[in-house]
Amino acid sequence: MKTINTVVPDVYKMMEDKVYTGDLQKIADIAGKEVSDAIVDAMTARENKPGLRMSGIGRCERAQWYKYKGYTEEPISGQVFLTFLQGHILEAVLLGLVELSGHKVTGKQGKHTVEGVNGSQDCEIDGELVDVKTASAWSYDNKFKDDGIKDDAFGYIKQLSAYGKTKGRDKGYFLAFNKNKSTLKLCEQQLEQDVDKHIVQLQEKMESDTEPMRLANATLINKKTGEERLCMNCSFCGFKDVCYNNTLTSRPTGKITSYFIDPIAGNF
Repeated sequence: MKTINTVVPDVYKMMEDKVYTGDLQKIADIAGKEVSDAIVDAMTARENKPGLRMSGIGRCERAQWYKYKGYTEEPISGQVFLTFLQGHILEAVLLGLVELSGHKVTGKQGKHTVEGVNGSQDCEIDGELVDVKTASAWSYDNKFKDDGIKDDAFGYIKQLSAYGKTKGRDKGYFLAFNKNKSTLKLCEQQLEQDVDKHIVQLQEKMESDTEPMRLANATLINKKTGEERLCMNCSFCGFKDVCYNNTLTSRPTGKITSYFIDPIAGNF
């Protein structure tokens, strides 16, 4: 019997045997329309509206505060926009394949509101709440586990928990796709039942005139040189300069650019 727990082997087997369920052309056309919509959306300028969204409630509260208060964020690079688009395209294709493999896909982009904060889920598969994530090989192996996400820097758990809150769910799932190896993994995630309280507290922090604390372990200190470097999450933050009063310096370290703090002016 097919259940959500058989999604991955069912998709693999379908791709091997070419035996599918439902109207192939209709499902393919729907996926194609969703890909088309994703491209149009990616090429449409958006107004930067302040306010909380479910997709952000688990991220750095200080960065959310800067955005909420209307601070100018660093421009998003074309490479990052391509990454977003890739995720939307792969989601459309994967959900089409899941449906063709005999599973029921419903609730695409279903709307949720918790304590005045809005969000849109990815879908439900066989009645279970599912968020589709594309991941690098490293993230796929190290962050997405069978029993949920580890090291949740992007706040995926709180986001999924907020979607689940409106229907009283105690668990949801992440369907992770390894972009490097084209492998799939289904991760069962226990949801945070007090996410509504978190949202209320977050709203209070957003209304405050004082920015929240920085992330724990926001910086790393090189014991040999004494240099204080931003962690990876903070390095990719669009508010890192204002967060550190425009005192950061940068230089290439290996394949990435690292950001360092002025030991006198920056870290307060």
